Amino acid sequence: MVDTALVAEAARIALNPSGYLIGKLVERVVGVEITQEEIDKTPIAELEIEARKQELAIAMASAQAKVAQELAIAKRIEHAEEVEIEEFYDVSGEGGVGLKSQPDSVTFGLAGSGKKVTRRVIKFRSFSTASNQTPECEV
Repeated sequence: MVDTALVAEAARIALNPSGYLIGKLVERVVGVEITQEEIDKTPIAELEIEARKQELAIAMASAQAKVAQELAIAKRIEHAEEVEIEEFYDVSGEGGVGLKSQPDSVTFGLAGSGKKVTRRVIKFRSFSTASNQTPECEV
């Protein structure tokens, strides 16, 4: 007999793998919640350690979500008939330090500038016939 909860879980994974992964990671991070009463009773050092652990967990979840997103995009590229990708990444900066001395004064200056251009557009148009197959799930 087929377990409907298992089939529903498999469908969620197949339809939106990155969203599923992000949801599971958020559930894990939120599950480590500390109440205000516990905060009041806990020494500062322990709270700082717990805060650092949660920051690391969030950073890891963010990195895993980015990987899952890239894998989902790669899978859609594999099954799409037409794909249009337009990416621009440019991070640049410059700076300078100056010193000017004259007989009656000394001038010191700092200058800096930077720019960041980021644009990512990915368009998928229709799916190839190979992608119209129903995902298979083992039960």
